[in-house]
Amino acid sequence: MLEVRFNQQLSMDARGRVTLPARLKAALDTHRIYSLVFIAHGGRLRGYTPVDFTERVEKPLLDNDPFDPYEDEKQLLRLGSACEADVDRQGRLVLPAELRDLVGLTDKITMISLLDRIELWNTADFLKAFEAARSRRDTLGGVGG
Repeated sequence: MLEVRFNQQLSMDARGRVTLPARLKAALDTHRIYSLVFIAHGGRLRGYTPVDFTERVEKPLLDNDPFDPYEDEKQLLRLGSACEADVDRQGRLVLPAELRDLVGLTDKITMISLLDRIELWNTADFLKAFEAARSRRDTLGGVGG
């Protein structure tokens, strides 16, 4: 994505506004990116730059048979919640209520950067998922970090 790394707890106001971490805001400004595309996935929101969304999420689906019911369902699940959110001059984005409700985002969220995206989690859900992943890793003998 933008080669910024962070794990930050943030507050979201009642209108769904979230102030982006300074590093992310600076990278977006540098690359003249003024919006992010979000999709609901696994109890969280995944956010991509518009170019990354096209390349990493949409284009791979073009190679699939559009009349295959499984592929049709995959497109619906991946793209059915897609929403572009603008970043304002103060470095905030507004998340639509439908997306927030879909994944259970409340006033306390955790935003993390991953290889090609950011993710927004309800903080309690993030902590549970992170601890579960650590526990699985420990059970497997420390594989994966």
